[in-house]
Amino acid sequence: MPREFKTILCPTDFSEASYRALEYAVRFAKISDGTLLIAHIVHVPTEDLMHPGVLVPSFDNVKARGQKLLEEVRAQRLEGYAKCELLLDVGDPYEQLMEIANRRKADLIVICTHGRTGLQHLVMGSVAEKIIRHAPCPVFVVRRGAE
Repeated sequence: MPREFKTILCPTDFSEASYRALEYAVRFAKISDGTLLIAHIVHVPTEDLMHPGVLVPSFDNVKARGQKLLEEVRAQRLEGYAKCELLLDVGDPYEQLMEIANRRKADLIVICTHGRTGLQHLVMGSVAEKIIRHAPCPVFVVRRGAE
């Protein structure tokens, strides 16, 4: 018997690549009549918060903007699928997504890759790569440019 995915986590950074991943997540959710968790993590490096004089945008403004964009995703990209929760948090994307996956007992994570290579990949790291390596559940990866 195939595994049912009752809780599906799909992070978004509001890029076209993340919207392609969301299309797959919606399909999986419909098949299983599962709950779709759409998460956006606002990444503010900790070191920026520790240095006086560094201008960091107001968390209230950043969170309000993120929430507005999540609401737009729900309205425009879910093909009418209603079993959806919007999650917004601030912190390290990998850490926050792993915390959500564990706390909510996700059955599947659907994530996109941005296809960064070389120095850019080494400097920025890869949230998707870390999630693939450490996720508490299966991970479905949608490559950048995948149809």
